[in-house]
Amino acid sequence: MKANHWYLPCLIIGGATSWLNNVAAMEPQQQQVFMHQQHPSADIPLHGRYLHITDIHMDKHYLAGATIKSDCHREPKKHKHRKKKQGLLAGYWGAPGMDCDSPQRLVYHSIDFIAREWKNKIDFIIWTGDNARHDGDALVTRTKKEIVGYNVKVADLLRSAFTLDNNRTLPIVPCIGNNDIHPHNELRGMKNNPQLLEFSDMWKDFIPENQQKAFKRGGYFAVDVVPGLRVLSLNSLYFFGSNDVVNSCSDVNGPGARHVKWMRSQLKKARRDNVKVIIIGHVPPTVKTFKDSCLDDYIKLSTKFKDVITGHMYGHSNMDHFQVLSRGSGNLARIGSTNGDEEDDEDDMMQIQKDAGRFISTLRKQYKKIKKYRGTQDLVVVHVAPPMLPLFYPTFRINEYQVDHSTDQFGQWLKYTQYFTNLTYWNEQRHPITRKHLAPEFEIEYSTDATYNMTDLTAESWLNFAQHISSKRGKSLWKTYLGNMFVKTNNDWYGQ
Repeated sequence: MKANHWYLPCLIIGGATSWLNNVAAMEPQQQQVFMHQQHPSADIPLHGRYLHITDIHMDKHYLAGATIKSDCHREPKKHKHRKKKQGLLAGYWGAPGMDCDSPQRLVYHSIDFIAREWKNKIDFIIWTGDNARHDGDALVTRTKKEIVGYNVKVADLLRSAFTLDNNRTLPIVPCIGNNDIHPHNELRGMKNNPQLLEFSDMWKDFIPENQQKAFKRGGYFAVDVVPGLRVLSLNSLYFFGSNDVVNSCSDVNGPGARHVKWMRSQLKKARRDNVKVIIIGHVPPTVKTFKDSCLDDYIKLSTKFKDVITGHMYGHSNMDHFQVLSRGSGNLARIGSTNGDEEDDEDDMMQIQKDAGRFISTLRKQYKKIKKYRGTQDLVVVHVAPPMLPLFYPTFRINEYQVDHSTDQFGQWLKYTQYFTNLTYWNEQRHPITRKHLAPEFEIEYSTDATYNMTDLTAESWLNFAQHISSKRGKSLWKTYLGNMFVKTNNDWYGQ
């Protein structure tokens, strides 16, 4: 039986001689790039911004000119059909709106573009998982080695791109996605899990030393990204309903229950330390995605520590949206749900197409019900950022937060600006002389202040916004919101 939840969607040197070691020990130590300090220096000026990237899904097999039905891996068999099928072939920079993953050139270019524009204007990065391609091509199945390779490559790209000129540490906070492990979705709660040990090694300079033990055991950690602001990086796979190899959080000895216990202790510590917290993860907490007891525990902690938590940031679901969670509020219809028996495929284009109509029609009805529950219980607002993957158009998000330590509003989420690149356009752009493909540029899609007229991004502001866009007077803004939900791809199947 389902727990009594409801949610309102709106929508990570080898050996040397001892003599050489002694010499090295006497030499001054060079600062290690990206090595987190447990207590970041208060002398470093803050920009009040941070980057959120998610769902990169790099695919080394992507081939420009390949058929979409081959997951963009193989060219058409008959040459005479190429011109006829041109509209159905993979573009140079990607295949927006299709069920293909990201070509490596798109990933390299996007990270380089973002870093050149923003690395000296932001304070830290949250990176919410799914770096490896999907496993949709039966002829080119994913291997564990390939998945590890994608994760290592993206981590290295971020390290290199976001190295600052003065060699100062810039925190990068990752989390594990359901496509970053093998098999897909399955992460065991075992001691010395080899997959967690691999991630602890590849992310050793992203995770504070005093958090390594927690990460090696459970895949989660906490890090102070700036003085007074802490990020809790969750391992949502231990809460994920599609992870069948672990029990629910009601099993007190299971990895989910241990994770909840760790969350509780970290939130208590944050309150004692008088710091604000941003919670990040890959799979967002919903009735559809989380195991019942895990969702219940998540909501309890989120409402109990609402004074500490400034935001809940996730990826996975691809559509740009937020959802509202509450305890014990009846049996509202669940967005995009079926009979609850299907395998979770909500990060797949075909599943999104299948559920989009129901998703949108249910969404507006559910938002209208916020007024009924406000004032009677605490509501939790959870955000999902759209992907870098060109499922729609590739994106990244620049968030802004309050940096004035003289106010109790320090750390409060103020606004974000969503950026995207129109790959339909850029796939066609060539240099007039060399005929080489021109590199895509990112542009502003929307911002929460200019587009949604929001003065801040507190939970109360999001609830006000949801009530407005689900009302008759908010119909125009609702259409704008839907267009942004699908990153302005305007595919016929979602409508408005």
